[in-house]
Amino acid sequence: MDQPRRTVLGVRGLVVFEAGDELLAAPVDEVAGLLEAEHLARLPGRVPPMAGVVAFRGSVVPAIDVESALGGDASPSPPAYAVVLERGTDRIALLVRGMPRLIPGRDVVELKCAVPDPEPVPPAVAAGDVADLSELEASATAAPADGEPAVLAVYDVQGRHARHLDYWSLMDSVAPPAAFRLSGLGSR
Repeated sequence: MDQPRRTVLGVRGLVVFEAGDELLAAPVDEVAGLLEAEHLARLPGRVPPMAGVVAFRGSVVPAIDVESALGGDASPSPPAYAVVLERGTDRIALLVRGMPRLIPGRDVVELKCAVPDPEPVPPAVAAGDVADLSELEASATAAPADGEPAVLAVYDVQGRHARHLDYWSLMDSVAPPAAFRLSGLGSR
């Protein structure tokens, strides 16, 4: 008899897409829409991975090339789709080359990420020195040092691992939100 499928509580589904050889995911609850990337408006003076802006439901949305942002080689084919993510009133567009797919939550299993062994507790912290404790807490919550966005979750999707990255931090590292507020380019 077949074993029942495990689901991830709180995830209704994922939108998955390729970035080079890697499978990436965004929870369907964060995805506002999907556009053809042919409507991308390139900005003068832009520096990759910032690709430009797209118009989406009456607003201008900053767009980044995900493959380029993750350090991938320049692809000969231009991005074909823009996955628009929404958080509150902020929106960003992730440019991808292949057609994103919707995976229902019943077909998704969240994997436990391997966490490296914790650093030994410094003697000052063991003795109750609060200053050292705050430094330890700050280092534990810091973003990855190699410039990669934080991995929020890893899912098993049809036998492949899909990483849910912190796309908002990735966008902020490319184009800080204040740059868009000052330029008048949307709510970002």
